[in-house]
Amino acid sequence: MVVHLDVEQRAAALHLGPALTDAERRYLTCDASCEVWFERDGQPIGAGRATRTINRRLRRTLEHRQFTCAVPGCGATRGLHAHHLRHWEDGGATELANLVLVCPYHHRLHHQGVITITGTAADLTVTDGAGRVLSPGSLARAPKLAPPAVAPCPGLTGERADWWWYEPFQPQPPPTIN
Repeated sequence: MVVHLDVEQRAAALHLGPALTDAERRYLTCDASCEVWFERDGQPIGAGRATRTINRRLRRTLEHRQFTCAVPGCGATRGLHAHHLRHWEDGGATELANLVLVCPYHHRLHHQGVITITGTAADLTVTDGAGRVLSPGSLARAPKLAPPAVAPCPGLTGERADWWWYEPFQPQPPPTIN
């Protein structure tokens, strides 16, 4: 896909398509596989820096350094996105020190403004919308209700279990006819 980005107004639109919200623009220009055309006064001025996307070598190094989602307590290991801590459109470099891996869910939440990922890759801070720092246990929620009371299972008809119930079924040979 092709995204046209007005550098002065920070407005973006799909090529021959609709305008993008700020969250969609930041999400697509972070590490999506798209072509970004920079414009000024409606005229193209360039196709952007060539190093916005993460090459295989840098991706492998990033995966070696960090193999789970950077959001504390997430633990996702598959389908992770490489995220620029200082956004690429704000001049952030596509270098290991400026990249972390996040799962698609948290990547989207970050670009929608629900969570904030700041700091460096070595000293990362993740906060929620209220500014509270997320810790590994903060994604877990304590139950609001006690577990339901369940009576013990008495067995098939209430009597004690016999071991022959648990032995595999042995088919008997058919009777012989004389």
